[in-house]
Amino acid sequence: MSVSKWSFNKFVFTFGAGVFTGAVLALLYTPITGKKLQKKVADLTDRVIDKVDDVQQSVRKIAHVRTK
Repeated sequence: MSVSKWSFNKFVFTFGAGVFTGAVLALLYTPITGKKLQKKVADLTDRVIDKVDDVQQSVRKIAHVRTK
């Protein structure tokens, strides 16, 4: 069972790294001004942080239920 979990974790990490790399490349090649790019990056960063917090809370809830 740990083999399948390792494969899934590896897949999730690889997928996340690919999404991050794609987003960075898209921002680097987007023809917009510096101020607009800074605002776009700041907004994207805020959304990613919010999403990570949501996922973290979900994982904690699942872990808490399984430990009972």
